[in-house]
Amino acid sequence: MSLRKRPWLLLIIVGILLPAPAIHADDGLGFNDLPERIRNQLFDLSRRCSLLGGNAGNPMDAVAFADFDRDGMPDIILDENRFACDGLRPGAVCMQPGCRTYVTLSQDGRWRPVFDVAGSYCIDFDRSPPDLITIQRNFLADGSMNIINIRYEFRRGMAFQRGLDTCEGR
Repeated sequence: MSLRKRPWLLLIIVGILLPAPAIHADDGLGFNDLPERIRNQLFDLSRRCSLLGGNAGNPMDAVAFADFDRDGMPDIILDENRFACDGLRPGAVCMQPGCRTYVTLSQDGRWRPVFDVAGSYCIDFDRSPPDLITIQRNFLADGSMNIINIRYEFRRGMAFQRGLDTCEGR
């Protein structure tokens, strides 16, 4: 296959070989800088808000950044609980079983979904790198519910549970 006959192939090869633009943890990322998957999730939340008769607020209110894996690049947390939809109760735009929190790590200029959980979160910035603490509901056999908070650390592109914790004071 000749590159003269297929010049578009050269563009693809060059695009693969060029390094991705550097993103640093202190960079202020905006909506257009987010991975397409997260932008689509925010569009879906906005659409559900409108369909239910609400007015979507700033979708970036549901997004936070922290360098969980200490690579100098921001990692992304999308919390549906924090999506503002004026005119509706909090969480009304979430699908069953409830609002979810999604964590996406940056790795070598690419975005990699790590995990998601039904619930919310807080971040322990007193640790370096910071730890994520999820806030989840645990339903018991008798129909009652308790809140369980699990601390996570991130290494080599994966999330590791470090045990139970609390979000008090964070």
